[in-house]
Amino acid sequence: MTKKSKITKWIVFAGIMLIIQLIAEIVLICMTVKTKMLPQKYIILVIIGLIFVEFIVFSLIYVGQNRKKIKGTAFFRRIIGTVLSTVMIFCCVLGTYALNRGMGTLNRVTDSKKVEEDKVAVYVMDNDSAQTIDDAKKYKFAYTKSYGYEDTKKAIEDINEKIHDEIDKKSYASAVEMVEALYSGETKAMILNRSYESVITDVEGYEDFSSRTRIIYEYTRTYEVDNNSESEQKDNDIDVTEDAFIVYISGSDTRSKKLTKSRSDVNILAIVNPKNHQILLLNTPRDYYVEPSIAPGEKDKLTHCGLYGIDCSMDTLKNLYGLNEINYYGQINFTGLETLVDEIGGITINSDSAFQSTLYPQYKFVKGENDVKGEKALAFARERYALGDGDNARGRHQMEIIKAVIEKMTSSTALLTNYSGIMDSLEGMISTDFASDDISSLINKQLSDGGTWDIKTFATEGEGASKKTYSMPTQRAYVCVPDESSVQQANQLIKKVMNGETISDDDLKLTQKGD
Repeated sequence: MTKKSKITKWIVFAGIMLIIQLIAEIVLICMTVKTKMLPQKYIILVIIGLIFVEFIVFSLIYVGQNRKKIKGTAFFRRIIGTVLSTVMIFCCVLGTYALNRGMGTLNRVTDSKKVEEDKVAVYVMDNDSAQTIDDAKKYKFAYTKSYGYEDTKKAIEDINEKIHDEIDKKSYASAVEMVEALYSGETKAMILNRSYESVITDVEGYEDFSSRTRIIYEYTRTYEVDNNSESEQKDNDIDVTEDAFIVYISGSDTRSKKLTKSRSDVNILAIVNPKNHQILLLNTPRDYYVEPSIAPGEKDKLTHCGLYGIDCSMDTLKNLYGLNEINYYGQINFTGLETLVDEIGGITINSDSAFQSTLYPQYKFVKGENDVKGEKALAFARERYALGDGDNARGRHQMEIIKAVIEKMTSSTALLTNYSGIMDSLEGMISTDFASDDISSLINKQLSDGGTWDIKTFATEGEGASKKTYSMPTQRAYVCVPDESSVQQANQLIKKVMNGETISDDDLKLTQKGD
C-alpha cells in the first residue's frame, strides 16, 4: 500500500468520525431541547460551542494538508483532530444518555399511575419460639377489621395457602386490643398492616411494642394507583413560572427504597410566588388534633391522615386553613431525604441551639451553621427529645432542611451537573403529582433568571393534651390541640403570598403567638 493511499484511507476514516461527531452533537442538542430545562440563550451557546469544536476538528484533519511547509506536522494534526473528535463523540453520547435517563426517571416520578405497596405482618412476642409462619400454624391469630381489612384478608388467604391449613383466628375491635391479647397470652400471634405499627407505639404504655414483638411473616400487596384520580378535579390550570401555587410537602415515616402508605411525620405547605421569588414554608405539627377529611366530625392526629392516603392529608390541611386548593404535593421518605442531601453534595443548616442527637448519638450540632450530609441531616430533621420545645423545634428543623436544600439547588450547579444522578437515586423514594413539564419550566426559569429565593418560615402552635383519636378510638394518645389564632394568622400569610404580596420579617414577628 502506497503512502498516498494510506493517507487517503486515514482521511476517509477521519471524515466518518466527523460525521458521527456531527450526528452525536445533533442528538445531544435535540435531547437538551426536549428536556425544556435549558433556557434558549444557553442552548444557542451550546450550539455555537459544538460548531466551533466541529470546525477545529475539521481544520486539524483537512485544512493545509497539501502545503509543503506544514507537511511534516500533518500526521500529528490528523491524530489530534481524530482524538478530539473521539472525545467529543464520547461526551455527546454520555450527555445524551444521562439526559435520557434523567428524563425517564422524572417521567416515572411524575407519572399519575404509580405502583404502591401495602405490607401486612404477623407479630409474635420477642421470646416466642416460632421463627416461621409454619411454626405458628397451630397458634390463635388476632386480627381487626378496623383498618386495612382487605389487605388482612389477602394475607390470611396467603398464610392458609402456605401452611396448607386454615388458621385459628379471632377478631378484635382495635389494634390495641389485639396487642393486649398478645401480651396476655390470649392469642399467640397477631396480624396487622405494618403502617399501623407506628400508631400503636404512639399510644401511652405501648411505646415499646416494636422491641417486645418480632415479625415471623410478611405479606406484600402491590397495586397501581392513579394519583390524579382526585386531583383531576383540581383547578391546576396554572403557569408555575408566573402564578402563585401551593405544594404540600409530606415526609413519609418509612426507611426503604420504596414509598409505602404510612404516617406523614412532615406536614409542610410551601406557598410559592415565582414572580417575586418568595416562598413561605408553613409547618403544621404532626400531632395536630384535626378533623380528618375522610371522617367528618371525628378528630385524629394529622400524622395519622397519611395512613389513609396523600389526598386525606392534603384535604385535611386544606380544610384546616380554609384554602380553596392545594395545587400539588411532593412526598419523600427518610431514605430519600438522606439520598437527596448526599447527591447535592451536602447542605448548610442553621441550628438555634447546640445539642446531641438522641436518635443518632454520633452526631452533635453547634449553635449556628452546620455542614451536614445525608444521615446527619436526617438526625437534625427528626430530633425532638433533646430540645426544649420538642415538636415545635422539630418542625423548625424540618423547614430549615427544606430551606437549605432549595438554596443549594438554586444557588449552585448541583442540579445542573448531577441532574441524572439525583433523579436516578431518588426513584421509588419520592412521589409527586407535578407534571414533568412544570418541573422543567421551573428549572428553566431559575437558570434563565438566576437569583436567590427569599424563604420565610412560620409554624402554627397548640397545646398538648391526651385524647382519643379516630385511628385509635379506645385509647388516649398525646395530641396537640390547635391554637386557633395561629391557624388564622397562617391563613392570612398564605393569602398574602397567593395575592402577590411580599411578606417581611416584621409580618412574621407580628403573627407570632404572644406578640
